[in-house]
Amino acid sequence: MKACIASYFMPNIDKKTVEYQRKVVEKFNPKKIQHIMVQGEFPHGLFMDYIWTLNGAPVSTLKGQNINKQLDCDVVLFLDIDCVPVSENAIEAYLTLAADGALVGNAQRSGHIQNDNHLFAAPSALALSKENFLKMGSPSALETSRGDVAEEYTYAAESSDVKIDLYLPTKYDRGVYRYDWEQDRRPYWTLENGLPNYGLGTTYGNPEADLFWHNFQIRIENQQQEFWKKCEELLNG
Repeated sequence: MKACIASYFMPNIDKKTVEYQRKVVEKFNPKKIQHIMVQGEFPHGLFMDYIWTLNGAPVSTLKGQNINKQLDCDVVLFLDIDCVPVSENAIEAYLTLAADGALVGNAQRSGHIQNDNHLFAAPSALALSKENFLKMGSPSALETSRGDVAEEYTYAAESSDVKIDLYLPTKYDRGVYRYDWEQDRRPYWTLENGLPNYGLGTTYGNPEADLFWHNFQIRIENQQQEFWKKCEELLNG
């Protein structure tokens, strides 16, 4: 299995954040899988489209852009710049499930969209094989009226009989805040249907092991500091 990890960040992300993610991924990447880190000023979903196009699986949003194939990955693990593995098994767990035919990701729900509480594999940590991406019709990861970034992957998997493996929150560190940094009425987000809640600093995994930690809202200064603290704990642990 040829695999790669792809992370994207905008100019408002502190260089220290980028470097800390690189170091944590390096620590918990025993097979030394290539980690591609790209800075840009375009939508997150378009970055995911770009990675697939570089990998020889063109997406309609980039049609006519003359992007040459530069990658040769059987499986891609997309990793938000504020999401890091917390064990040496994390990267391998997601990639193996994806290589075996599943769309794998952290469970999330688009609470700001009326879509019947649709659960999807969030791009904070999402793994998918090139074979299944093509089978799903090479969907764009851009936001739509019915879904957040990359939620169309889950819709496409559901309609093309691709297995979906969602890792649930095992715990979260802090409550959720609005962008003006005033505490929200409810200090967490819900997955509904009796599933675990999640908030700022959510760990995803299963009863056997914690796998990934997603900070959320990294563009907020206070949140960048929380991310640095978590990375320091992981690097020194």
